[in-house]
Amino acid sequence: MLHELTNTPVLGVSLGHVSLLRLDQTGGPAPGNKSFKLRHYFSEAKRLGITRLISFGGAWSNHLHALAATGYQLGVETVGIIRGELSEEKSAMLADVRRWGMRIVYVSRQEYQQRHDVAYQQQLKKRFAPCLLIPEGGASLAGAQGCMAVADIIRQRAPLARHIVVPVGTGTTMAGLVAGLDESFEIDGISALKGAHDLAQRVQDLLPQLPFDNHAHWRILHDYHCGGFARADLSLRQFMLAFEAIHGIELDPVYTGKMLLAIHQLRACGDWGEDASVLAIHTGGLQGRRGYSWLS
Repeated sequence: MLHELTNTPVLGVSLGHVSLLRLDQTGGPAPGNKSFKLRHYFSEAKRLGITRLISFGGAWSNHLHALAATGYQLGVETVGIIRGELSEEKSAMLADVRRWGMRIVYVSRQEYQQRHDVAYQQQLKKRFAPCLLIPEGGASLAGAQGCMAVADIIRQRAPLARHIVVPVGTGTTMAGLVAGLDESFEIDGISALKGAHDLAQRVQDLLPQLPFDNHAHWRILHDYHCGGFARADLSLRQFMLAFEAIHGIELDPVYTGKMLLAIHQLRACGDWGEDASVLAIHTGGLQGRRGYSWLS
């Protein structure tokens, strides 16, 4: 689960002293951080005797992929509210979740914009009752509580690590790590989205609701989105292909690839020294590689 990168330069810059926490090798049918976000929902459903979970996502959603896989394993029905029309949304991810029994409900992009609206969520709960509704991406207090378990893994597998780097989408995993690690840790989050400057507030809003005595120091860096969410510019493509050729570890272009590119660029410009130890978290999402022709 813990992989030490070699000193062999990637595009002229060494990633020695960088360790990868391979969450992509955990989680059973749903490897990566998504399984941590979902664990409290499945536990709550079992406690309440509810056998249906519903959530939202796009045609390549890692979150829905993990939800369907876990539901199939545990015998829990799942429903995916999918953004876009049927003719637009053909993907290997959707083929997987259908095979695992997820019920797919396509909605217009206009309707999908209501996914955070309480009244709309109540309509869905009534339509699919009895069910538990999970916010898009598992972005919730329950999701952050589940991700606190990643902090336990860090203490067990990398007890000397103090500088943690993690990709950020909704801020949920970040919040769980910040709350789960104490003030001796420094956490840098690498935003996968362009212009998402509300991410820090999302993390800050979750922290008072999470159990901790003191939390890690943290910040979110916004300059490594490579064009925006799920976008992959030339620098990311070149870096990922070179990294994978040298280290033999597959990355996803949405999250982990951008995180490692950020480390690479920060070292290249001298902001981070090549001798400084970093623990980077591989959050999985490898199923999404199938949506990028240059990775096939």
